Amino acid sequence: MKKISLVSIISLIVLFAGSGYLVAQPSQGQSTHDLTITVNILEWYDLSIGETEITFDDQAPPASATPGTVSIPANENSVSVRVFAILVPTNSLQLTVLANSDLVDGTKTIGIEAISWSASGDGYVAGIMSKTTNVSAGSWSGAVFHWHTGTFDYFFERNYTTQEPGTYTATVTYTLSSP
Repeated sequence: MKKISLVSIISLIVLFAGSGYLVAQPSQGQSTHDLTITVNILEWYDLSIGETEITFDDQAPPASATPGTVSIPANENSVSVRVFAILVPTNSLQLTVLANSDLVDGTKTIGIEAISWSASGDGYVAGIMSKTTNVSAGSWSGAVFHWHTGTFDYFFERNYTTQEPGTYTATVTYTLSSP
């Protein structure tokens, strides 16, 4: 019987190890780690109003106007408006408008209430501007996904007996929210 030397066994192990084969491997333990995945989906809103500025050109009062008032439409009428929102189904969606001031020309003022609008489209409502209270311009409820389009037509109530000539301006802010 032929004896195998220790050098031969080590050579065999090196030969198998070098070729990608191991004669014997020690048992390896297992390591695990959990990963928690969180997706945070927020309510999302988008408001688009087709104009960033509207203007009114003064008109001569008709002879029948008493005591000298007339409703003047904005030159840019009809102004497109679009509301888009993704929200919790039990929440509602509100569109409001608030003026930052009355109409101002230097030291002269005209109450912002001289500006009003009519509305068309599902959920949109007509109103009169205010500088003290948010005025509703639309509301919706009952769905996760809202996409509503409509129009606003703006009007200036010209009072020829109390409003001085001038170029009056004011800024108003529309806010779309889920109260």
